[in-house]
Amino acid sequence: MCYQRTKSFEKLSFLYLITGNLEKLRKMTKIAEIRKARSSQYHGALLLGDLEERVKVLKASNQLPLAYLTAATHGMVEEAEQLKEQIGDDKKLPDVDPNAKFLKPPPPIQQAESNWPLLTVSRTQEWMKPAGETTTSWMSTPEEKRAEGSGDGEVGWDVEDADLEIPDLGPTQGPETTDSYVHLPTQGPSPPITWTKNSQLPADHVAAGSFESACRLLNSQLGIVQFKPYETLFLNLYSGSKTVGTWQQNVPPSFSFPLRNWKEANPKTSLPAVGVKLNDLVARLQICYQLTTGGKFTEAIEKFQNLLLLVTLLVVDTKQEIVEAQQLLRICSEYICGLQMETLRKTLPKSSMEEQKRQCEMAAYFTHCKLQPIHQILTLRTALNMFFKLKNYKTAASFAKRLLELGPRPEVAQQARKILQACDSNLTDELQLHYDEHNPFTLCGHSYTPIYRGKAEEKCPLCGTRTCQV
Repeated sequence: MCYQRTKSFEKLSFLYLITGNLEKLRKMTKIAEIRKARSSQYHGALLLGDLEERVKVLKASNQLPLAYLTAATHGMVEEAEQLKEQIGDDKKLPDVDPNAKFLKPPPPIQQAESNWPLLTVSRTQEWMKPAGETTTSWMSTPEEKRAEGSGDGEVGWDVEDADLEIPDLGPTQGPETTDSYVHLPTQGPSPPITWTKNSQLPADHVAAGSFESACRLLNSQLGIVQFKPYETLFLNLYSGSKTVGTWQQNVPPSFSFPLRNWKEANPKTSLPAVGVKLNDLVARLQICYQLTTGGKFTEAIEKFQNLLLLVTLLVVDTKQEIVEAQQLLRICSEYICGLQMETLRKTLPKSSMEEQKRQCEMAAYFTHCKLQPIHQILTLRTALNMFFKLKNYKTAASFAKRLLELGPRPEVAQQARKILQACDSNLTDELQLHYDEHNPFTLCGHSYTPIYRGKAEEKCPLCGTRTCQV
């Protein structure tokens, strides 16, 4: 605590010295003496150039050789002799350099003996007053004020007040003078408050730090009811909506707010800079594709879910960008549903025939998810091999044809043709599964079962995922 107090004293003392506020510096030095803060007291005396105070502090701190050296160097003969007698031993006396120079900080160019900074207040210009008017100006010198008070400025005027009778109406309250009253400028609204008024986009409200209104907008516009997954995204977007500049340790940091419409913006129309960009999300989509290709389904699902949430925080300007954002939502929805189902399928046991049938059904459903061709080929290869092993040759032949239409690698195409040739000789299915490729259906995102046309369903207003209506 003592160290922090000393550092604070040093900062303020240098500040008062630079600005020429020496009276404040003297008061701080006196306070340090009362508190017996010798280091701060000596520091103040050093900046003020007060030799007597420096010698006094050194004597109080039992630094007699330093006190003697200071007094002898600066020509304080009597004080030096007293200290010499007090020390007694000549061996302890330091050598005095005859060429030593007087160390004292140069006086500031312009001294400010009053508090600062002062608010500049405009006054009536002299050229706007009638010639000869004698008013005491706030900028007048004492001599000018005495000269101005010597005349009444009414020479040559006959105002006819010699026989004027004014009745005594008792004491009256004089008019209030406002010469000494300063009207401070009214503080305007902060940029974040303006953003929430100018925009109905959730991303702008998040950037302004108004998370509650952002959640209300997400609920009314997209039907979102669970906001816990948004916590990290909100904090990251909010922290990137402003910049912080720190100039000195004793000056509070200053904040600035980057704007996306900075060319034509004013305090009433400003909007925050875009925190989530469509091009960045497209780059993240490629990472998700790579994880899917590498078979890292758990990590890919997490990335796709995060990407889907970021789409809701986009700020787009053109219809083309709106279409691309909607397409990105559909892609994330298809991949999340398909990868979650495939992850569940791999965890199912294979001990019974019913469990094997369920795995084959889920593999078949996976082929109907709208994935990229490279991933669609992988789903068809998995389903083809599983159905061929279970001797469902008719359905396996259908998978083989769909696979060849996508143009796989030569070795994959060759294997698919062999399986298709083997299935053509016996187009039958040994097991009856809950899968009909000729009857159009959508996949339930909860039970991973087909929802055929005419069946009751519910649709997510955000990503379009469908579920069976109970």
